[in-house]
Amino acid sequence: MPEDIIDNVIDFLNRIRTEDEVTIKFTKKDGTTRIMKCTLNFGKIPREDHPKEVNLPKILKLLKASKILHVYDLEKHAWRSVPFEAAEWIETPDRRRFRVKK
Repeated sequence: MPEDIIDNVIDFLNRIRTEDEVTIKFTKKDGTTRIMKCTLNFGKIPREDHPKEVNLPKILKLLKASKILHVYDLEKHAWRSVPFEAAEWIETPDRRRFRVKK
């Protein structure tokens, strides 16, 4: 059975965007491991936390340059940054896991 792999930052974004919510495992700057349940589904994000503007071309340009994605943490109820280079895997609600390969 072939392994599910995400090997670029745009596929990383699209996998999170197409799911209602995902769980991501990544390593924080301080070296600790973090497992975070998050979303990009505005229906799950409180209205007061919605961004004032969504400029997709600007978001994609920054994403390609920095490889850092901003997601909404469903447990801490706040926006968090996830560096693509630090991500290990993404898991969907149906338990499908995608390994992140840099």
